[in-house]
This record gives sequence, structure tokens and C-alpha cells, in this order.
Amino acid sequence: MRREIRELLGEELANYLELLRAKLAFAEELYGVKMNYVPLITEGEVVVLDKNDGEVKWLRDKRPLTTEEFLRLLPKIKENLESGFVEMLLAMNMGCINGPGE
Repeated sequence: MRREIRELLGEELANYLELLRAKLAFAEELYGVKMNYVPLITEGEVVVLDKNDGEVKWLRDKRPLTTEEFLRLLPKIKENLESGFVEMLLAMNMGCINGPGE
């Protein structure tokens, strides 16, 4: 994650995004299904966290958000992270995958 994005998010939320990346990697190992992105904003244009490089990107073209775009979307990203919306989306995706032995 770029340093300026980390500073804008704050240490706690930036660390939480790193935790989400780790959860994706764990789920990939456990279930054997590759998941590259976690949706951060789903209304309108979808914004995702890329598991591979930790960048916050537009889903449509996989381009990282500029600092200006990130600042504009930061309130919605924070709201979705703090409310548990992002975690809920990740959990819903895990339920669609058959676990070991199923």
C-alpha cells in the first residue's frame, strides 16, 4: 500500500486492510479458490482492494486510485470498513465455496 494512502486512511484502517489481504490468502489456501479482490465500495463504480499488491483500485480497469480519487472516496471506504460491510461481503463469498470435505 502506498504510503500516502496509508497516511490518509490512518494506521488502524490501513492495518485492517492488510488483515483483509491476509484473510484472502488464508481462504485461498483453505478452499483452493483464487480471490484477488475485496470490494470496498459496491454502489456505482466498484472500488476494490487488490490482494496481490495491496492497492485500492477501480474494478473496471484495475487502475489504482489516484490520491485525489482516494480522498473523494475515503469517507465511503471508511464507512464501509467501520460498519462491517466489507467483512460481511467477504464472509458471504466464503459461504458460497464448499469447504474441505464437502
